[in-house]
Amino acid sequence: MPQKTCLTQFESPIVLIQPLKYPNVGLVTQDNTIYTHDLSNGESLRIFRPNIPDNDTLFCAFDPHFNRLLFGSAKSHLLNLIDLNEKKVIMQFDLDQQSPTILSFSPDGLYCVCGTDQGRVLLWRCDSSTLIARLHSFPEYNSLSSKPKTNYVSALTFEGMSIASSGYGGSVVVTDYRTQKFMKRYTPGYMKITALLVYDNFIISGNQEGTLIKIDRHGKLPNQRLGTAHKNVRYILQVGPKPYIIVASELRYVTLINGDTFKIIQERYAELDSPLSALSLVNNDLLVGNQNRELLKFEPLPFEELEKLIRDKEYAKAYRFCADEPLLLNSDLYKALESIYAEHIKKAKEYLNQKMVDDAKRILEPFKAAKTKEIAEVFQTYSFLDRFTALYEQKKLSAFYGHAEQFPLLQETTIYQHVEKIWSEKFSRAQKLMLLNKEKEIHEELSMFATVSSKRPFILLLIQNSAILISYSKAIQIKDYYQLKNLTQNFPLLRKFPSYINLIQETGEIARAVAQALHERSFEQAELLLNELRGVVQYESEYHQLKQLYTSAKNLHHAIANDHLRSAYHLIDTHPELLHFEWGKELDTLWQKKLSMAERYAIRGDVPSIKKEFSALITLPQRHGRIGNVLRTAYHVQLKRLLKTEPEAFTSGVFTYCDLFGIDTELRNLLKKAKRKEIVPELTEVHLTPKNRDHWLAHYTSLPSKIA
Repeated sequence: MPQKTCLTQFESPIVLIQPLKYPNVGLVTQDNTIYTHDLSNGESLRIFRPNIPDNDTLFCAFDPHFNRLLFGSAKSHLLNLIDLNEKKVIMQFDLDQQSPTILSFSPDGLYCVCGTDQGRVLLWRCDSSTLIARLHSFPEYNSLSSKPKTNYVSALTFEGMSIASSGYGGSVVVTDYRTQKFMKRYTPGYMKITALLVYDNFIISGNQEGTLIKIDRHGKLPNQRLGTAHKNVRYILQVGPKPYIIVASELRYVTLINGDTFKIIQERYAELDSPLSALSLVNNDLLVGNQNRELLKFEPLPFEELEKLIRDKEYAKAYRFCADEPLLLNSDLYKALESIYAEHIKKAKEYLNQKMVDDAKRILEPFKAAKTKEIAEVFQTYSFLDRFTALYEQKKLSAFYGHAEQFPLLQETTIYQHVEKIWSEKFSRAQKLMLLNKEKEIHEELSMFATVSSKRPFILLLIQNSAILISYSKAIQIKDYYQLKNLTQNFPLLRKFPSYINLIQETGEIARAVAQALHERSFEQAELLLNELRGVVQYESEYHQLKQLYTSAKNLHHAIANDHLRSAYHLIDTHPELLHFEWGKELDTLWQKKLSMAERYAIRGDVPSIKKEFSALITLPQRHGRIGNVLRTAYHVQLKRLLKTEPEAFTSGVFTYCDLFGIDTELRNLLKKAKRKEIVPELTEVHLTPKNRDHWLAHYTSLPSKIA
């Protein structure tokens, strides 16, 4: 169990803990008071208490990059962005009659996300109050389904450029929040999901019944389920090195599970004196709030203690310490401890080979209490060394190899390696004698090993199938892969021949060299290597994959070199494997910069600059959806301005907008505001009929700079 330290105590239980710029963390208590806490000096600073009613619910998120707080309440339709240093509001975000159910900042702190009680996942840039995108809406019903009476977004988590969200209906949706591109939808069940974690190629969800579900993002593996005692799972966090994950709810303990095997390691990994109220991971330390109003720190990776034990050569204590702190088992420090043990074992075996038993015991003594079984096995095995050596000297090799199979550690002895060398030399000479048709000499050469069951199949193959071995030798010499494939299929024993193993390994190096040449854009070198690989039937699948990658990579390089960006982006959209190349990633980075600039233009309502930024790229098949959203945002900004200054132009702009994009949620919200000002455009049924999201593409050449 990790060591527990009480850092401080507050007047009310902590309900939210999130990192700010280290060593500071942001805290929210049950009485809606906002604090910051300095982990280096232990001081807590009260920032402010939002003015919300006692029967209201506060929602908050801290930004670790810029020391900011985003907050709103269940009865408010507005979010406030606070500078914690200046203690003032720097931005407000209108929710259009919606209330927040969950808030978060993007990993880079440039965007903020809000899930609402209408099931929507909304995205803003932190430097503008203009809504950038509605990433998703829950539940995913069609026109035949009725809207739910109670709606929500219940869980959010980020990973790189993607965001996974869940809401009413129990589905999980993954979206690229920068491009707003829908990536994948998963439906693990209909139970409310209360926590999410992206773990390698999986998504792990926790629901209100305490069940964890591990979802393969590629859909190749069935969902895995793990029941826990945590009703309403609130936290699923990856802690320390893989594969460790912690799960927590309002119980008095935190559970540790193995993310790979998806099994519980320790049910009560970290125990509390009262129910848990908040949890966060800061610099690999667990910060926990409980109902006793305490802020606690648990240290899952106590490196200093382990370093001291290793430094003091208390190796047995170090191993026992790691057994009590399982997160250390995958650390670099534990690997160093294992390396020290391996060196001592190697030295002990050298002593045992020389029959210096006391010296071997001495060198392994510091490990004895922790490695009792392994050390006992070593000494037991080497106690047979005299008998083992005698069997060789008496030329009883059948019993010799039998002992080696029964006690595998004997295969590491000097005498065993000496006998294996003799076998290799004799078998090599026998192969040469076979080519000379000297059968009698072959028998004499291999007679020493004739009774060894593990060697007999090789001997029989050499004597009874000499023609096969002659064909094999020629195929190896001229690298006839088709012949080798046929021979090894009919005589699998040939695959164990060192010459065959070495040839296959060398061929594998060619495949890796092709990939490296493509990374370096050395296309001539890649082509030469592919020609070497072309006739290797053992690598037929890899050849076709590499050949396709070579073709698409060369085309991409040509498109970039000739400034054909439209062709280049089309290639990386249809061949996403090209993004594994650094020079392919550069192209994607350029697109992200273009999107960022376009968002800034959209916030200003600057349509001409958006069109100029994307130019010929504006209608890219897999990217025009995001550009359409940027244009919608720009026209929304223009319409909001017209509503304030020119009501007649506003009405005209609404008609134009409907012709281009059709009616949408954002426009409906704007029309509600206009109605309160007694501005009611006379929209026809045609205007009120939603259009396909790509409808604007039919008019992209004539998109107006101003909506009216």
